[in-house]
Amino acid sequence: MTSGLVFGFAVITLAAVIVAGLMRRSREAPAGPRSSIDGPTAMPQWTEGETTRLLSSAEVPGLYLLRPRFLSKAESVVFLLLKAAFPRHEVFARIRLADVLQVKIGPQGMERLRAFRKIANQHVGFVICDRDMTIVAIVDAKEPDQVIDPRDQKLETIKQRCLQAAQVKYVCIYPPQLPRYRELREQILGPAGDLV
Repeated sequence: MTSGLVFGFAVITLAAVIVAGLMRRSREAPAGPRSSIDGPTAMPQWTEGETTRLLSSAEVPGLYLLRPRFLSKAESVVFLLLKAAFPRHEVFARIRLADVLQVKIGPQGMERLRAFRKIANQHVGFVICDRDMTIVAIVDAKEPDQVIDPRDQKLETIKQRCLQAAQVKYVCIYPPQLPRYRELREQILGPAGDLV
């Protein structure tokens, strides 16, 4: 009988410890649904005050305007050139560099964050993908008469170095000096580009 009492007391004690742990965890957990995936792609959890503030600022009439053009005239010319030169490929315009590159596994903490910040707000003009959505090349259209300030030149250098480190083909096209289809295909796809 003594062993039965000890066993019963142990079961009751264990149940009390589990219930206390669950109660403490529920008090410490943030309100709202929990994300099952925690990582760099997890959506940020907005608090009630933040979402209300975001909604109220979006309701201001005239706060947002539609851009007159999605692509500049030079970008439009390069886009048409790419579509004609690569009819079996997909061409996407104005893509964030962070959507094309990712930080390799290894760096952690602030080092990883610094590496991501280099590409987070930079853009590329066009991304050429094959039918499987594998990135074939990245193309930028440069305005010939555009004055580039020193900060933009540094950002361009960082972008070029990041793309070079990722070993992706990167081509700059200057609209007054457009290459011929065959030259562009050979430059991006290699000598066998015309056979594809």
